[in-house]
Amino acid sequence: MDWLSSIDISHLWDLIITQTPIPTPTPSPTVNPPNSNEIELLKSQLEFLRATNGQLGESFNRFVAAMQFTLVVFGFLGGVLAFVVGKNVEDAKRIASQLINREVENKITDLVQAEVDSVKRSLQRERVIGSTVVDYYLPSDNTTEPDDCKLLKTRGFAKVRFWHQKRKPKPPVGDILVLDLVNSKILEGQDFAGLSREDAKDKREEKVKNQIDLVLNWLDKATVLVIYIDGFSEEVKNLATRVDYYYVAANTPITLIGLVADSAYVAHGQHNL
Repeated sequence: MDWLSSIDISHLWDLIITQTPIPTPTPSPTVNPPNSNEIELLKSQLEFLRATNGQLGESFNRFVAAMQFTLVVFGFLGGVLAFVVGKNVEDAKRIASQLINREVENKITDLVQAEVDSVKRSLQRERVIGSTVVDYYLPSDNTTEPDDCKLLKTRGFAKVRFWHQKRKPKPPVGDILVLDLVNSKILEGQDFAGLSREDAKDKREEKVKNQIDLVLNWLDKATVLVIYIDGFSEEVKNLATRVDYYYVAANTPITLIGLVADSAYVAHGQHNL
């Protein structure tokens, strides 16, 4: 774009004048020659183009220099890489393959070990449950075994022995004793008929305490007591303040089975102290 500097403004004006047609006496608009302001505007535009041309040239030169530097850097890195891998692409592939295989082997080893540990824990848990004896006591004259007791038998305990008021267990009992206050119906019925809410609550707590005190006489220190009860009981909540036995309360069949299984660990630990 250096041709811009060779343009003579005065000759350019003469060229414009000579190329302008002579107006005729027709009513068409007359072309007025440019005034001094227009000439100055044209000069400033040409100077702007000349300056812009210089800036573009400088920017292009900087771009070329940057690209040359980048190519030099990449060439240097390529040489280093070729030296490291012995100037052999096959060596690079071999090294990369070894690194990947080693990482994969490490990950697989970790995963396998985690699965082995999980299986060991599961087997240990089942071994503990398989060696646990559960005594299930229903304080009722009804000698029919509740479904909840039958569900416990399917869990895989060593033994689940069912007891009731007509046939009570003899101490010492097994590793876990379940006191069933849900299926016994002793916390409802005619004994609570006509009582106020407060009196019915007191009556209920009294019955809960009597049954707990009864089964505590059968327990060994390593036996875990599981109280199967529907609803809240102050006696169960405050039991820890008057006894030093391990105990837990369950209020649904699912929590009963889960807590009895968890209690097997506690009983196992107590026997192995």
